Amino acid sequence: MRIDGVPNQPKVTQTNQRGDAARAKQAGAGRGSDSVEISQSAQDISELAEAAKTVPDGLNPRIGEIKEKVQSGHYNQREVIEEVAGSVMESSCVREVVGEIAEVRSAQRSMANVPDTRADVVRDAQQKVAAKFYDEPEVQQGTAQKFLDEMV
Repeated sequence: MRIDGVPNQPKVTQTNQRGDAARAKQAGAGRGSDSVEISQSAQDISELAEAAKTVPDGLNPRIGEIKEKVQSGHYNQREVIEEVAGSVMESSCVREVVGEIAEVRSAQRSMANVPDTRADVVRDAQQKVAAKFYDEPEVQQGTAQKFLDEMV
């Protein structure tokens, strides 16, 4: 097949690609390279997932039962959903997270009542700038001293 306007490109085979990859690897062997480390727990999870795929359904009779329930829509019933959700909510780790979320939401509600700027303070500062209050040597020295005190 020919497409007009596209120059003829040489066909790249897998053999050529492998050779190119090997040459690139050899050329870059002297240079530093990026690396990725997989944690031991991630490796363990991966191994367990692979092992679970190879386990025959007959080994645990409950697997077949659960598959049938999923396919029949049993877990889509409101009562079952509420029971599963209740069990999840009863677990200690979920209870801790829900408590933390409640604290964050409470803090967010409290912060919603705090104004971003205090108009009276801004107005006072603007008046002081207009009156050149901050140009006075005593004010500049006092401000510099406060900065130093905060840094130490």
